Amino acid sequence: MSQRIPGRWQTPASNLFKPLAIGRWAPDPLARGPFDGIQGGAAAALMSAAIEVGDGWFIASATTHFLRPVPLAPLAVAAQPLRQGRRVCVVDATLSAPTGLVAVQRSTLIRMQDCAGLPTSPKSPASPDQFPLQSRPAPHGLSWLMDAMEARLGPDGVWWFQLRIPIVGSDEPMTWVLPAADWAHGLAAPAGAATRPPGIAIPNPNLTVHLFRRPVGAWIGVEPACAWSRAAIGAGWAALHDTDGLVGRVAMSIAVSPTKE
Repeated sequence: MSQRIPGRWQTPASNLFKPLAIGRWAPDPLARGPFDGIQGGAAAALMSAAIEVGDGWFIASATTHFLRPVPLAPLAVAAQPLRQGRRVCVVDATLSAPTGLVAVQRSTLIRMQDCAGLPTSPKSPASPDQFPLQSRPAPHGLSWLMDAMEARLGPDGVWWFQLRIPIVGSDEPMTWVLPAADWAHGLAAPAGAATRPPGIAIPNPNLTVHLFRRPVGAWIGVEPACAWSRAAIGAGWAALHDTDGLVGRVAMSIAVSPTKE
C-alpha cells in the first residue's frame, strides 16, 4: 500500500503490525480502536493480508466476526482454503491472541476475466485533497487508528480516508479498504435523529465488505448510513468509493449499548 500513498506518506516509518515470526504479529498502539483493543477494520485487514492471492485472483468479499475484543498483544493469523474452484475460491482465516481465538473471517476470491463488453459503473471523480481535514480524538484519550489516517469530509457527506501507515505493507486492496470501511456505522447519526445520542456505545460484532474492482489510489470514500431499533439492535452500511467512483459496499450489525459511567 505504501506505493499507492502520494506525497509525504510514500515511505512510512513502519507498519501497524510488525512481524514476530511467520504468522505472528505485534500491533502498534496506533491500531487501537475507540473501545478496548484493536480497531475492527485493522484486525480484519491483518487477516486478509494472510490470504495468498494468486495471480489473476481478487478478494471480492470478506466477512469478519469479532468474538471478543482484539487485544494489543501478540497475535497469530492462519488462513485455510475451504473451497478451491477454477473461478471461485473460499478461504477461512483465524486471529488468535494469547488468551485464545478472537476473530474469524471468510473471504470469497474470484478469478478475474477480460470481458470488455460488460457494463460498468459510471465514473464519479472526486478530489479528497481539496476537502476539509478532519480530526477526532479517541474516547479513551489514547492513540488510535484515526491518528494513523488522514481523514477529510466532502460536501456530499462522504468521508475520505487514507492510511498514513500501512497495515503490513501489503498491496492487497482489502488490507487498506477494511480499516476505512469499519468506521461506516459511526460517521452519521442514526436514521430519525439529528445527532447521535450521548452516552451510547455502538460496537459492531461483524463486518462485511464487498468489492467489485480494485480501487485506484490510496483514498477510500465512505458514504455512511445507520439505523437503530428500540431493541437496541442496529445496522450500519455505506457505499465505498475511490477517486474514480463506486468500488463496493460495507455492512455491519451494531450492538447499541449505554456506556459505563
